[in-house]
Amino acid sequence: MKKYVGIFIDGPETKVAIVSKTSGGLKLEDIVTFGLKGSPHEFFGPQKTEFEVDSDTILFEPTEESEEELEEPMLSNVLSGKVRNIKDIVFVPVVTEPQVSYLILNNVPKLKDKELKQYIIDKWLETKVSSIDEKNLRYYKYTEDTYLTIYINEDYPVLKEIEKFARFWKMRMPRIPFISGGDICLASYVLNKYNIQPDKNYLIVHIGIDSSRIIFISNKTIKHISSYLGIGVQTAGFHDIIISKINLEMDIAQVSEIDKIFLAGEAVETTVQLTFYGSFPLAEVEVIKFDELDISALPEEKREQIPVYAFCIAPLFFLLRKDKSKTPFVNLLPYDLIEAQKVFKLSPVGYALLFLIFVAVVFFTQKYITNNKKIQVLDEEIRGKQLLIAENAELVNRVNQLSQRIEAGLKIQRTIDTLILGAERWTEILMKIQEYQPDRRRIWLTSFAATNEEVKITGVGINKYTIPDFSDHLDKALLKSMISQELREREINRFEITLNPEKYGYKGVQ
Repeated sequence: MKKYVGIFIDGPETKVAIVSKTSGGLKLEDIVTFGLKGSPHEFFGPQKTEFEVDSDTILFEPTEESEEELEEPMLSNVLSGKVRNIKDIVFVPVVTEPQVSYLILNNVPKLKDKELKQYIIDKWLETKVSSIDEKNLRYYKYTEDTYLTIYINEDYPVLKEIEKFARFWKMRMPRIPFISGGDICLASYVLNKYNIQPDKNYLIVHIGIDSSRIIFISNKTIKHISSYLGIGVQTAGFHDIIISKINLEMDIAQVSEIDKIFLAGEAVETTVQLTFYGSFPLAEVEVIKFDELDISALPEEKREQIPVYAFCIAPLFFLLRKDKSKTPFVNLLPYDLIEAQKVFKLSPVGYALLFLIFVAVVFFTQKYITNNKKIQVLDEEIRGKQLLIAENAELVNRVNQLSQRIEAGLKIQRTIDTLILGAERWTEILMKIQEYQPDRRRIWLTSFAATNEEVKITGVGINKYTIPDFSDHLDKALLKSMISQELREREINRFEITLNPEKYGYKGVQ
């Protein structure tokens, strides 16, 4: 599990807060102060525990060191009892005045980037410094026309503590994701934690060993951050001096009254709190205790000291929690350290592996391109074959349709061929019958019948003499029978005539 280590140097003391991120929130693992001889918070440390250092951790590669034995730094002694594997440590250094200075600019006109930067530089030269190095200037848009600007005055002593730690364990400088301004992070915590009203003025006072910080909040934004105040709890006459400094800063910030005061740092002593109660009787006074933290791992005496580590804890809230929207995300990591952390440093074996990876990437890329070209050619061939198949299928379909039409035509032709001979002879018979005009001679035909040997015609007639005449009219016909009958008191004659097959063939009409 990652351990986030907030480190802040307060005069001769170094304060450390170790926090872990759990499913329930942030857990405060330990708070430690070391470096001040005779201090009631001096750290003597438990029995030293060896760290686990993974050989495959790129960020912690061994460095070439002299054979001289190095004394273990106190920071290592503090962390060895709480962190098992060195790669689980995430350092979050904290800085404030005099390492950095703040200037809040209001009513900034809308300018292009280059013009805006020059405008901010001019404001710093007017009010804070006599000369300025642009690479040490940081600025962040706060509200619509307000900018929070920060100038880095000097190197950060807190980084030297981390360098000692790395040198002792023969590591490169650990990767540091974030260096915070303690003032900004503490103000951000107050803005997010407490019910800040837009029509009230708030004062945050962080009291250190030999310096203090004063921050004003108005209209739910940071209004003013004081310059370096070289007074702390160990300063003679501290109680009177801090109140006079606050009154002076109120004039600078143009704040006439304070509605609530938040105390942090060395403010756990009752005498310090009483100083503010007595000097600002109309203001509410509250000590920042970070009560959202899980402090179950701390003994009772350390729980009372949590406000002392406000500058160590507030940046961890600022980094780990998603509630930074009320203040800009200020990262004061020096540019040279940012660039150093961007460099991808490898051992000779690492470079060899990198070269092999590069060669493999080139090889497989070339293979991919070659295979892709082959696939494209094959795809073209497949598309051509598919088009040919489609054309052939269409041609086959047309051939089948034509074949069916030809077959149907042949069937019709065969039928016509078989019918045409008999049709001609039947036509002759019918024309012969029509020539005789049987209806005028009162002859009626009742049926035609064809067999394998003859054609038989049956009918009736009134005059029995016209029937033989009708039979003679039909060439080679035979009057086979004629029977006289009486129908409705009249005599009729039924007859049957057969035709000669030689003359009138009928087999073609079957």
